[in-house]
Amino acid sequence: MLVAGVDVGARNISVVVLRDNEVVSSARFTSGGEGAAASRVALAEALKKASLNQTDLRVVVATGCGAESVAFAQRQSAEVVCQAKGAYFLFPSVRTVLNLGAESSRAIRVGETGRVEAFAKNDKCAAGSGLFLETMAKVLEVPLEQMGELSLQAEGFEEVSGICAVFAESEVISHIHRGVPKDRILVGLHKAVVGRILEVLAKVGVKKDVVVTGGVAKNRAIIKELADRIGLNIIVPPEPQLVGALGAALIARDLAAKSRQ
Repeated sequence: MLVAGVDVGARNISVVVLRDNEVVSSARFTSGGEGAAASRVALAEALKKASLNQTDLRVVVATGCGAESVAFAQRQSAEVVCQAKGAYFLFPSVRTVLNLGAESSRAIRVGETGRVEAFAKNDKCAAGSGLFLETMAKVLEVPLEQMGELSLQAEGFEEVSGICAVFAESEVISHIHRGVPKDRILVGLHKAVVGRILEVLAKVGVKKDVVVTGGVAKNRAIIKELADRIGLNIIVPPEPQLVGALGAALIARDLAAKSRQ
């Protein structure tokens, strides 16, 4: 029984094709603001990898901020539910999920059966998001993918205290003009980002195990700072940006199973 989950985020679209409890294929594309077209491309790529056709799929479930653009999906599901379900499938010991995406950060408390018990979201300020890091990477003229590694190499740090992303950018520019080394500024930026994330996390509380999903999870400096601040080990899935799509695919699997009864 083949099903698929499609996660349409602010920047990326992820697809997971599932057969029962086995991930058959996956794909991820930059949406470019065209969720409808990009979701079809992403699904087609995932199906092509497994030598499948869309007609082979019993159910498709969409999630993410652009879920409504996925016209070929039979059902939509909330992002927090899909993130929790995907993380629990991969790590049944998870009790806290942090989903760090392009435009927002979410903290999700998960019960022993994988159900969402509570969640909090911060989308009013970009300072705890991937978009913030992307903006700062441009200001510092550092590749986004290298920000974390450069930060981990620094000796000491320069504080970035701006609560608002706009103020933080001005502060970073001031540091650059004063000749502060970029790696020290990066440490300060990562500390500021983690500070915003912890504000969201405090609303639901922290229980181990903690799983971090989303694109920001690939930044090792963020993960290290988070682990140091909360005093717990943090689990990062091999493909943190596919967790939401995996959760949607698991919901599709359950729907397909019910329809056969």
